[in-house]
Amino acid sequence: MSKEDKKTTTSALDLINEWNKHLDKNIRDEKFKKMAQTPYYFYRGTNFLFWNYFAAHKNLGNFGNEDTQTWIQADLHAYNYGIYDTENNELVYGLNDFDEACLGDYQFDIWRMAASMVLIAHENGFIDNELIHKFTDSFTNGYLSVIENYRLNGSEILYQVNKENAFGKLDEVLEQTEKKESRKEMLKKWTKHQNGTLCFDVSYHKLAGVSEERKEEVEAAMTGYINSLNKHHFPENYFKIIDVAQRISSGTGSYGTPRFYILIEGKGGEHQERILDAKFQYKPCSYYFLGDKYQKTHDKRFMNEGQRHKEAYLALSAKNDIHLGWMQLSEGTFSIRERSPYKSYFPTELLNTEKRFVKLAMQWGSILATAHINGNKDFALANVLEISVKMKKEFANLVYSTAIEFAAYNNKIYKSFINKFFLDE
Repeated sequence: MSKEDKKTTTSALDLINEWNKHLDKNIRDEKFKKMAQTPYYFYRGTNFLFWNYFAAHKNLGNFGNEDTQTWIQADLHAYNYGIYDTENNELVYGLNDFDEACLGDYQFDIWRMAASMVLIAHENGFIDNELIHKFTDSFTNGYLSVIENYRLNGSEILYQVNKENAFGKLDEVLEQTEKKESRKEMLKKWTKHQNGTLCFDVSYHKLAGVSEERKEEVEAAMTGYINSLNKHHFPENYFKIIDVAQRISSGTGSYGTPRFYILIEGKGGEHQERILDAKFQYKPCSYYFLGDKYQKTHDKRFMNEGQRHKEAYLALSAKNDIHLGWMQLSEGTFSIRERSPYKSYFPTELLNTEKRFVKLAMQWGSILATAHINGNKDFALANVLEISVKMKKEFANLVYSTAIEFAAYNNKIYKSFINKFFLDE
């Protein structure tokens, strides 16, 4: 290893330590074990390394400028796309995690997703770079096709994926989810009846009980939460709290982040209860790498990180969640959203054929382009990206080479991470 490589590796390992120093040692050890499973798990747990690497990258200027800013997901990988129900009770597949979402250049999402595709391809046994290039090309073509069509035809062509238009195995996964999941099944999984009263089942390995003091704190914070919601008529007692539990062992990058499930009355009647997902919101990774001017703009625009999360969700998601808001607890600001009864993912191990990978990659790109357009209608992002559409091949080649470059970097740091924290070399 050269001196420069050693310097780069040491710097990355130091950053991993720094980024996780706030966690209790036991939680940090559990998180590191999760990250150690595969290079892809490591990638999901180290979004800050991506931002440290690319925040001021010279190649952003090839197809971007001050006008190519929009809401971005900012931690994009295959498992930050997911299945959920919309307000019309339709199952869709789209972006589903907005903890890191921010305003930034559209290319950050494209590059991060493409790098994750390289890692998934390697994990699934695809090692031929020409084939991997085909996968990333399908992704960028799906993205640019929506941009180009939107410029020509307007919003009627924006791409929302449901079981009627999904393809390449995704349609089957959506149908299976619809048949298997429901509000009744969700409540059966997460709750139980005790002494004639519905409550969370804290014997379930993803839940833990909370103190009476915590329950009282959440109860007291509900008024502030309700005031953060968009206007909507809710039935009386809709937000009456039935129970509160701690949500544990969730996520990879967010592993250890304070999180609670809140069971509320909902519409009343059997299986009409709702589960609210309350998650502490840190500042996004991008905040620490995009410079002082960016930080000042961010701090001026958002009163808290719950507001940022809400605005991002409404801009990027296919769902208009009427429960979307925030709550102030002792740790700080928590985002609140409803837990979808149909919450699910496309298992990446199913991407075991070239055809499936190409087809899902195209849909990933189309979904992302739609989200980016919705995230910045004021700046007419589709028109700004005319150069990207006209230079499709050059754009696609840059996405591929960037993805290969960062996947290699990720794998190098992953090996050093294993050596340092698990093999003590």
